[in-house]
Amino acid sequence: MSDSETDDVGQRKGIAVFLCGCRGEISNKIDLESIASAIKEHPEVVTVGIHESLCSREGQQFLKGEYANKGFDKVAVSACSPNIQGLIISRFLEAEGMNKYLFDQVNIREQCAWVHADRERATSKAKGLLLGALAKVEKLMPLEDIEVPILGSTLVIGGGVTGMAAALDIASSGFKVYIVERSNELGGRAYKLSMTFPTHNCGICCMQYCKECVFTPKIEDVLQNKNIEVLLNSNVEDMTGGFGNRHVKVKTLEGCREFDVGTVIVATGSKTFDPTRIPELHYEIPNVITTTELEQLIVKQREQGGGLKRPSDGKNPKTVNFVQCVGSRDKVKGNLHCSLVCCTYAIGQAREIKKLDPGADVYVHYIDLRGPYRGFEEFYEDARQEGINFVRGRVAEVVVDNDKMFVRALDTDMDTLLNIDSDLVVLAVGQEPSEDSDRIAKLLHIQMDIDKFMKDINPMFPSEFRRGIYVAGTAQGPKGIRYSIEDARSAAASAIGIMKEGKVQFPRIVAFVDESRCRGCGRCEDICEYDAIKVTEDTEKGILISKVDEIRCEGCGTCAVVCCNKAITVYNFMKDQVEAQIRAIIEEVP
Repeated sequence: MSDSETDDVGQRKGIAVFLCGCRGEISNKIDLESIASAIKEHPEVVTVGIHESLCSREGQQFLKGEYANKGFDKVAVSACSPNIQGLIISRFLEAEGMNKYLFDQVNIREQCAWVHADRERATSKAKGLLLGALAKVEKLMPLEDIEVPILGSTLVIGGGVTGMAAALDIASSGFKVYIVERSNELGGRAYKLSMTFPTHNCGICCMQYCKECVFTPKIEDVLQNKNIEVLLNSNVEDMTGGFGNRHVKVKTLEGCREFDVGTVIVATGSKTFDPTRIPELHYEIPNVITTTELEQLIVKQREQGGGLKRPSDGKNPKTVNFVQCVGSRDKVKGNLHCSLVCCTYAIGQAREIKKLDPGADVYVHYIDLRGPYRGFEEFYEDARQEGINFVRGRVAEVVVDNDKMFVRALDTDMDTLLNIDSDLVVLAVGQEPSEDSDRIAKLLHIQMDIDKFMKDINPMFPSEFRRGIYVAGTAQGPKGIRYSIEDARSAAASAIGIMKEGKVQFPRIVAFVDESRCRGCGRCEDICEYDAIKVTEDTEKGILISKVDEIRCEGCGTCAVVCCNKAITVYNFMKDQVEAQIRAIIEEVP
């Protein structure tokens, strides 16, 4: 920025207010003109503008002209989501020279236009929210970002295909990677599978061992990479520090390993549902198996020949029943979510059985078939043409009568209760969060979804918002191998980006202490789950004072709540700012 531009910024004073019509989504439901007329009377407001799309190119050109000509240094906006369009607008204004901390945006689309049918009341509420933002903006102070140094090393939690793919990408960029895997081998569940749904993106046939697929990361590549250290039979025991510099303690068979990392990839994967939780399916019977166990039988048949053999007596099963959604879409005994891959995988196995024994009767019992991939309908139709019987309806139970076994199931298309003799019952078990995932989530302060999988911040947000922690693959929820690997590579790219830069500019929305009010009681230190506050002795004054580590602080505000002297608060959410905002809203909205 030139000296003249610097002088111009220093001379700026006043607040600009902008209202976005959101291409009719707001302007058709709210009287923006009446709000603008009222806001113009405010003594601190130097300009009020209305535009149909502030986040568009035309809207940004409008903002550029306003900033160049009107001389304001603060901005209040009423539009849609401040977490999406608000970032676009504030970044543009920052690029033009405005301090981004002197900006506030309220949501009058989702919170007013979309929820209130009465135009007058929606307008009144929108006006109140904007007046609140204006009152807060009056008291905002210019701030600078926090510069966070990033170490050039990564922890990958989980050694399945997701973890391996991420590790290989990061290691190929020259950074040190530590893979921590609970079991005694890499590869995870994907390395035990011999067939997948043949996606259109493959240039080769997918009906082969997944570990041999050209798109699957190879264990040999991981073990031979000089930048990757693999810790098997190991668990992450503790992690301290903050964004860009975390100290990790790993429990191994040889003892405790400790190292520091700048980024973390969480690839803890998922586990399959335990069918013993649904006793009427009688999983304890030898000839009732899961799709994973059928996979091993198919692999054994390929190695030894002689056709598929059932576990109880080694005979070739002539009637096979697949039971779909075992543990999925069942809010009583299982999980409410769909596990996504079970239908495609079970159909592939059913076709394989038909291929091994064309005379076998194969039934697939389903609620409805779900295959979120191109080509699934053709895959299903091919299975039907090959003679596989698809029966819509839940299986009530597996019944054992002496040495006989049959499946009692509803056929909803025929409105008939079926009793089908069966030599082998295959339970298509769904996916659920892996063991210990809840502990890892708490350790890394990752939120959990309603189904107990880990939540990741939308990657469309700036990378620094994820604070160097990336959740990938089925740790986020059920998904296939291909999409897990894509997840891994996306997470790795983000981690590589900030490690190459070596530092990140992070928003200063963190706690700070008014030392004149602090009495060193330690309540803030006790409550802080990020270990970001410490009570230290001020040797010059001879008193105890709380100090905030801004890099570790997440800006949650818990410390401000427990502070008995109101000595601690969060930048841009200071007491006078929030009080002014609330008062302005209350005075306007009846």
